[in-house]
Amino acid sequence: MNFLNLTKLFGFLLILTVCFACSDDEDTGSGATTTEEPRARFTAVQSADDAFTFDFVNESINSETYAWDFGDGVGTSNEESPSYTYSTEGSFTVELTATGAAGTNVSVRDVNVTDPNAQLRIITGAETKTWKLLRDISAGDQFPILVGPQDRSQIWWALGLSDPIGSRPCIMEEEYIFGADGSYTYNTFGSVFADFGIWADDLAGACVDETVASNMVNIDGADISAWGSNTYTFDFDNTNNTLTVNGLGAHVGLPKVGTGAEFTSPQTSVVYDIVSLEDNNGVDMMVLETTLDAAGGYWSFTLVSYDDPSLEPELPGAAPQVGFESSIDGNTVTFTNTSNNADSFSWDFGDGVGTSTEDSPVYTYAADGAYTVVLSATNADGTSTASTEIIITSQSFSANALHGGSAKTWRLNPGSGALSVGPGKGSGEWFATNEDDINVRACAFNDEFTFDNAGAFGYNANGDIWGEAYMGITPDGCVDESALMGGAEVWTSANHAFVVTEADGDAPAFLTVTGTGAFIALPKAFNGGEHQDASTVVADGSVTYEVLSYVNGADGEILRLTVDISEGQVGGAWWTFTLITE
Repeated sequence: MNFLNLTKLFGFLLILTVCFACSDDEDTGSGATTTEEPRARFTAVQSADDAFTFDFVNESINSETYAWDFGDGVGTSNEESPSYTYSTEGSFTVELTATGAAGTNVSVRDVNVTDPNAQLRIITGAETKTWKLLRDISAGDQFPILVGPQDRSQIWWALGLSDPIGSRPCIMEEEYIFGADGSYTYNTFGSVFADFGIWADDLAGACVDETVASNMVNIDGADISAWGSNTYTFDFDNTNNTLTVNGLGAHVGLPKVGTGAEFTSPQTSVVYDIVSLEDNNGVDMMVLETTLDAAGGYWSFTLVSYDDPSLEPELPGAAPQVGFESSIDGNTVTFTNTSNNADSFSWDFGDGVGTSTEDSPVYTYAADGAYTVVLSATNADGTSTASTEIIITSQSFSANALHGGSAKTWRLNPGSGALSVGPGKGSGEWFATNEDDINVRACAFNDEFTFDNAGAFGYNANGDIWGEAYMGITPDGCVDESALMGGAEVWTSANHAFVVTEADGDAPAFLTVTGTGAFIALPKAFNGGEHQDASTVVADGSVTYEVLSYVNGADGEILRLTVDISEGQVGGAWWTFTLITE
């Protein structure tokens, strides 16, 4: 074969190769163009401005149309990259269906809707929310205001338990309004409760008009008008679960309750622990607490907010809170009525003769003796009574009367009011032993307090003692002396010392007992406070009791002692003890 023929042959083969190559790339009518399947994919981004809103970024490929299901049973969309706002918190399964020329594909992932300000929204609502102290105490385990030891072993006092809710109507009507803008408004409607030991004595225990300047002074005469209605700010700490109200006088519940203590003047802020915050479908509840660090106690305030204010229970009425104080000059007694919420009064002076309907009468007894004075106070909701024993005597108290020239033993008087506590000397307004207590507290009524002419004072519990939580004994009751441990042993039988300071002019007589744990009648009470545990006992310390009265009559000798337990000994809280000897 010659060279020319070979050239023609190679040329023909080249043409065939090119033709076959062209048939692979071009549609000749025998098949369709090859297309890839869609791939659905997306990212959910929570909005920085609204925790319930999410932006869904579509990252699908090979697709032309989209169908979104946002997983809450409501929301759908056909947009490419929609935004959606959920109505509630929760975990929702979001489904994206992407459709293209080659079919469909589905991408599924969970979206968690959480509101970092959910608790704050319970406090403030969308804009503002009004809270008031709890009125419905039918459950029996919650009270609007409560104070007790931090170990929760007992309740020292609670509104609705110790005193009727209706006895302090101005507190129960107050509003505490929290705003989403950080504002806090305290609204008293013009009337505030003048708390015992904080307000001036002549105002304490009553609801007073805050617009009257003379009503807004404390026991020292200082201006406390900052505790009236005002607008402040507040801070909510979601991490530490605290609520802080800011501004001079800002508070919730009781103005005297501050951060870690009680105060007689307004503070610039108060920090509360939020122990409970519940959204209860129309009736929200918030429980705030502060501590009493020095006393080992706590204050609790239970607040409620009604979506429909008309559902708030009516404030129940309350019979009067009755109480009185007395001062004795010879055989003439001046009675000072400290009752609240009463329309009329009836006095029985206990001598079978004297009565009165005056507010605060003065009465002169015809003879020495011990007289039980009863005051009855009445209003439309009922009658309440209070009583105390008045001792009329021309006899003066001296060390000789205490020890009789050698040694003499005293015991609690086996009658009502032997132990009593209230806002005044001799008062049993807050608590007083009754006839039943003579048996219930038999271990206290058999205690012996012996004084001799050498200045020695001996306490003999006779083997058993009335134990309470501050001694490490729960529940309260009679226990063997050996049950007191952990430092409380200082309150068992022991020998101490005493000194009598006789009356001088207008100054009364005093009896001071000295020694670690020394006391008369009740270990808990001391000058300026009450022991919450044995850690506050002072080594070789002393307690001084004022002698209210002493009488030596046909029925024996009767001695009444009182001790001021108010902080700073400014009055307003006194324990009184009545002792006898044969």
